[in-house]
Amino acid sequence: MPLPDELDYPIIAIGDLHGRREELQRLVGALERRPEWADCALVFLGDFVDRGPDSRGTIDLVLELLRRPTGGSAVMGNHDLALIRSARLDGGPPSPYWPSRYQDVYDGGPTFESYLGRPARPGDVGFQDDLDAFRAAIPDEHRAFLAGLRWVVEAPGHLFLHCGLSPELGAGPVEQVAALRARRWDRSTLRPREGSITAMLWEDEYPVWLGADRTLSDRPLAYPGKVQVTGHDRVAEPSADAVRIRLDTSGGFGEPTACLLTAADAPPVFIRG
Repeated sequence: MPLPDELDYPIIAIGDLHGRREELQRLVGALERRPEWADCALVFLGDFVDRGPDSRGTIDLVLELLRRPTGGSAVMGNHDLALIRSARLDGGPPSPYWPSRYQDVYDGGPTFESYLGRPARPGDVGFQDDLDAFRAAIPDEHRAFLAGLRWVVEAPGHLFLHCGLSPELGAGPVEQVAALRARRWDRSTLRPREGSITAMLWEDEYPVWLGADRTLSDRPLAYPGKVQVTGHDRVAEPSADAVRIRLDTSGGFGEPTACLLTAADAPPVFIRG
């Protein structure tokens, strides 16, 4: 299903899931008891895969939820990006950057088990073979969902993205959101400031908005008239201020949090299972 890049209220945003279907099911049970549930669009903040035991089942449930009459959308997280580019789920060329990084630091073993019935094998050759096997095993609907994830979803008073806008780019917030809409990440357009963290972390295949600089969840560049709703960097409790709302209370190890937004200027209502 094509994922819209704009939603209207009421909206429920759901933080990072990391393959924890049972936790998502419990959260949905709590959401279904809310009087607003039947009228709410959903937006998921990314990181659907890795760490938790059931990435496949999690994506099945997410797709089921997005087929509700009120619909919804989803944005890409760094774990999703790492898997997409490592296994070339987007049909792109082999990545010189992602496979080794995904193997070494992304806790992808449970994701392979959920689709292949076994963990990935160690070693460069075996891992590459397993990436090929994964690409062949993943259902077409899951591949299309992951490859089609938005980098940003917009509402009249909110921006939903995995991490946050960077204060260390020459491009201002409006330019950055335009690049997010187009899924474009390039130096000439975005102009990282010399000596900044964004410049030091620059990787052509890894936008800081999707997670390369996790501090952007805490200190994003403000966007005029809109609050950013982000996940990515795990927090003990959800929080909100005039610039951003932080929702990742799971990180793949705990309960995800949802946030009900009834209007552009309404305070967020945090909900857990």
